[in-house]
Amino acid sequence: MKRCTAAHASPFQAIRLGIEGQKRWVTYDKSALTKEALLEQVESGLGYDVDGNPLKVDPETKTVSTATGSLPISPVMDPAWMKARRRQKKNGPTKPSGQFRKKLSNNPYAEALITPIRRCRNSATFLPRYFYQDFELVKHPDPEVSSLWWAPGPLAFDNVMPWHDPNISRSKTSEHTEIESGASESESTTKAHAAVYDQATAENAVATAATTSPVELDATQEALPEEWRPRRAPMTVYILGRKNVIDLLGMKKVGRRLQARMSSPRHGTLSMNKAYERIWRPDMGDVLLNMMRRKAVDALIQRGKRSDGPMYKFIQPCASWDYAKTVDKGGCVLWIPKESNAATAGYATLDVEGANYGGKMAVHDLIWLLGEEEVQRLKDEAEVFRDQEILVLKHWKSKSARSLHLLLWRLQGYLAEPKLQGAPEPVE
Repeated sequence: MKRCTAAHASPFQAIRLGIEGQKRWVTYDKSALTKEALLEQVESGLGYDVDGNPLKVDPETKTVSTATGSLPISPVMDPAWMKARRRQKKNGPTKPSGQFRKKLSNNPYAEALITPIRRCRNSATFLPRYFYQDFELVKHPDPEVSSLWWAPGPLAFDNVMPWHDPNISRSKTSEHTEIESGASESESTTKAHAAVYDQATAENAVATAATTSPVELDATQEALPEEWRPRRAPMTVYILGRKNVIDLLGMKKVGRRLQARMSSPRHGTLSMNKAYERIWRPDMGDVLLNMMRRKAVDALIQRGKRSDGPMYKFIQPCASWDYAKTVDKGGCVLWIPKESNAATAGYATLDVEGANYGGKMAVHDLIWLLGEEEVQRLKDEAEVFRDQEILVLKHWKSKSARSLHLLLWRLQGYLAEPKLQGAPEPVE
């Protein structure tokens, strides 16, 4: 999916920083700032004298040996001066110590709260980025369409799918296994690059789905361009992650004002060229809902399919609500009721008495949350969901497991109806 940077060819007129203001600090490893390493770096650029001998620097006397004798060196070649000018890279974070820190580092809700603060101009709210839906300005896949389209960004779908095949036992691919040969190291690197490429390809499909009709989407899934996309689009806005707020942007009168407000505070080349029309799909709320539901079901199917190892490693079926409270590493309850009532569905929790951590588990009504069609696909492709009413999605120390919990919770908030007086409403 091509970004909209090439579409805007207007001259750059924004205020630019000076040369000094544009410089960025470069950090160095501790091993690269030792006296020996800096001296080797200086001497490698001096070359040889007329006799073919390498030029040597004496850091004590601050001289360099030449064929004619010792000469004083420039201050910029002094290892002590170089070390004082360079900033040492900080050590990486250590492993969490203590039960509380370990639990906190693997808590998906804590991860949602530590995301950077962003602003939604339409609802006049300042919240962590997790509570917003990002939208990017992209080009339509059809080259004949010159207009630009708003498409959902990748934040809601990042790292939801497992990076490794859950059917392969972790003991066979232990992270602590030493690489014995260069071939095995190359193979591991290739797999890592393949995982990143698959994630980028999936993000391309997200933007394509937002600019394509459902009928055309099925026909273009196999023809998606295989190119890597940047982490963020040059033009990204944030809107409160509520379906009723996003549906307002598709209305004729109110939606036009809200769409104009999305990019009004922008400056630079992306906001100065007005020749390109920016399209917002009237059914964007439903499109985004279907995308999140499909992604969540795909991840649940991957977690539920296990041909090797413990059958219920990630998802544990429960015979009763009392048994669900006793499940080890319980994260949230996946409830498939026989009949779902939209009027009563919504926020619900299961209290676990006597638990030091995880005293409450979120209860997700999958019929209301994912829809009947996606729940039926979930049952057809994952045997663990068949003939089950109560299941527990466990907490595991992995980014993809936390992202799946956050996606389900995002869906919960996306479909929720505001009941509190004074809930954020779009600013007129």
